[in-house]
Amino acid sequence: MTESYDQTALIDAIAHHATFDGWSNAALRRAAEETEVPLALAMDWFPTSVSMIAGHSKLADERMLEVVEEEDFQELGTTDKLHRILAHRLEQAAPVKEAVRRGLSHLALPHHFYTGTRLTWATADAAWKAVGASDRDFNFVTKRTLLSGVYGATLTYWLATDDPDLTSTKRFLDHRLRNVVRAFGALGGLRSRIMGA
Repeated sequence: MTESYDQTALIDAIAHHATFDGWSNAALRRAAEETEVPLALAMDWFPTSVSMIAGHSKLADERMLEVVEEEDFQELGTTDKLHRILAHRLEQAAPVKEAVRRGLSHLALPHHFYTGTRLTWATADAAWKAVGASDRDFNFVTKRTLLSGVYGATLTYWLATDDPDLTSTKRFLDHRLRNVVRAFGALGGLRSRIMGA
């Protein structure tokens, strides 16, 4: 019988150890031992630091969409939906804030720039799809580019701020989202076409 192993548990454990060891083989080894995943399999799943960071980001993108199932979610406007989704992603990241900081620093290296940009784009894309903007009209790239910028700025603010309950970070996120809406709303009705709210 083939034994199955939990990749999600491994990713969570890697992130926990990355707080102290960085996104390294040391973190992977500790996580594999902790979750009883064979080290060879763990290294096959995540052979590099970047693959560990990407795996964690992908899992975070999946988890941030949990809020879509909340009872009042569909009653919100698009901007508020985006805020709730991205705020939930930050809440999920809060316990491993230092690991997130280390991951972003790693992705900021020139040879990892494309991967970092791609992961941020994937987060924005998942958020937009969750609010019903999966179409590929002329605003497809604009919507995701804008939201990538908003979320990237919010991450930078959060990492630079002592904000354990995320109050000021969520306020910053809301402010940035609404600034984007206002800025494009001034250009011939683009507010409704780009942000939908």
